[in-house]
Amino acid sequence: MKRTNIDIPFPHYLLGLLLLLVPFLSTGATPAKLPGNSNTIGSATKVDSTYLEEYIGHEREFRHQLDLVEQFYQDRDYRLAWFENDRLIPQADKLIAAIEKANKHGLNPKAYSLSDLREMSRDYTALSASSPQKAQKKQELDLALTASYFNYASDFYKGEVDPHSAAAIEWEVKKNRIKLNKALEVVLQERENNPFYEFDAIHEGYQKLRNALVEYRQIQERGGWPKVQGEGIVKLNDTAKVVLDVRRRLFPQQPINRQDSTAYVYDARLEQAVRDFQQHHGLVVDGVLGPNTYKALNVSVDERIDQILVNMERWRWLPKDLDPKGDDERYLMVNIPAFRVRVMENGEEVMQMKAVVGETMNSTPVFSHRIQYLMFSPYWNVPNSIVEEDIKPHLQRDLGWLERNNMEMVTTFGANADRVPVSRVNWNTMTAQNFEYRIRERPSANNALGRVKFMFPNEYAVYLHDTPADHLFSERDRDFSHGCVRVERPADLATYLLQDKGWSRSQVLRAMNAREQQRVNLEEDVPVYLVYFTAWVGDDGEVHFRDDLYGHDKALAQKLF
Repeated sequence: MKRTNIDIPFPHYLLGLLLLLVPFLSTGATPAKLPGNSNTIGSATKVDSTYLEEYIGHEREFRHQLDLVEQFYQDRDYRLAWFENDRLIPQADKLIAAIEKANKHGLNPKAYSLSDLREMSRDYTALSASSPQKAQKKQELDLALTASYFNYASDFYKGEVDPHSAAAIEWEVKKNRIKLNKALEVVLQERENNPFYEFDAIHEGYQKLRNALVEYRQIQERGGWPKVQGEGIVKLNDTAKVVLDVRRRLFPQQPINRQDSTAYVYDARLEQAVRDFQQHHGLVVDGVLGPNTYKALNVSVDERIDQILVNMERWRWLPKDLDPKGDDERYLMVNIPAFRVRVMENGEEVMQMKAVVGETMNSTPVFSHRIQYLMFSPYWNVPNSIVEEDIKPHLQRDLGWLERNNMEMVTTFGANADRVPVSRVNWNTMTAQNFEYRIRERPSANNALGRVKFMFPNEYAVYLHDTPADHLFSERDRDFSHGCVRVERPADLATYLLQDKGWSRSQVLRAMNAREQQRVNLEEDVPVYLVYFTAWVGDDGEVHFRDDLYGHDKALAQKLF
């Protein structure tokens, strides 16, 4: 996989760059025999530029870092980075020792050639000062450590997989940007004073999943959890064979006597455990054992570990801006598979609500943007695709259908649009491509967008909005829209976003119920992240899992594993 650095102003990330000491945690180099002649190596205090290009370009695990390694050494006048005189600085030994911890981050230590780096270090140390190979081995080790650092830092901050490597992964959220060469200089300057720190992960969500990974791997080492052989419906106080399986599955530490008839009774304690399990897996929380609950209970621990790893990878893609000390003091996060919107401020959740997202054929895109304004009592500008698929059949039968449904055909979307009679169009030959007019729904309580929409103009024509179909929020799986995100508490969200302008809730409600459309710009744009997480750790400390709604997990897993 190709790894490349990404740029952003260095001073802003100075503190975060030290996290790259953890990146040292995993090195990705497979040193090979040197392509150059040892007689051409030259100075023992500098890297020969020709040798650098030969060595890094020759190594399969390093060659993709050639430009970055060259820039790093060029910036330091080709001085060796990891040595003082002929001795390795502490960071080198710490780096090699820390690679072993890559596994706890869901990264594969084998990808960072731990044994090779150790062997190179031992070989160099074993050489006498007068050895003709000393200078060559010194430069070889220096280059390998540098390239290995960049390999790990890239994976740690950007992820192992390029989210654009497969369309089905779908991830257009802004990325973490950092100058890795500048970061390494900061690390190397630490020298003897605490040269390495055990920093927590950038994002709390990542850190919690990392801890969950440890727990689930322990379960895996114990052989996983038992299968539940169940069918049919089982309710409170029922007696059934499957109850014993469920009891063993949810109370693994509890001794169970198969000869005890009470072990087969679905009692209140076990029902509560089932309710908790249902809540953590996005199921209907009714305490009833049925097909969906059996299915979730029987997902293996191996599959859950893979699901955790896939979602840890997504956290590595996210920018540092989301950190409590990052640039985004407040933001909205829409988690599509969870059907939920969270409002975050200074690292704390201040509001959350249910959401309706796009159905599979009209999936909500995964991307980030900034909310710029709210539109109260909005028109719904109907996409031409919906005009052709949903409205055209009605108009072919009845030209009065549009007016009865509070819609109109206009020359263009906007305040200066002129109305056009629907009879002007041959609806039998109309297509989304040849349709020269526009159809919109006038503001009303029944408007498809409800009473307010939250605008962040984007190429997908996707935004957050109210809805008259409140009943959909009571559904377990809320994938019903054409791609936009419908929010459960639009008035609360609007009041929150307009607090900087001094708007009260009563003002928001008046604007929502007005007859005329009204645009209100935010005092300051608010970031919004439409993301795709199927595993996370909740405030209760439990891991929550959701179904792979759009198949993005599957696509990423094929690249990751």
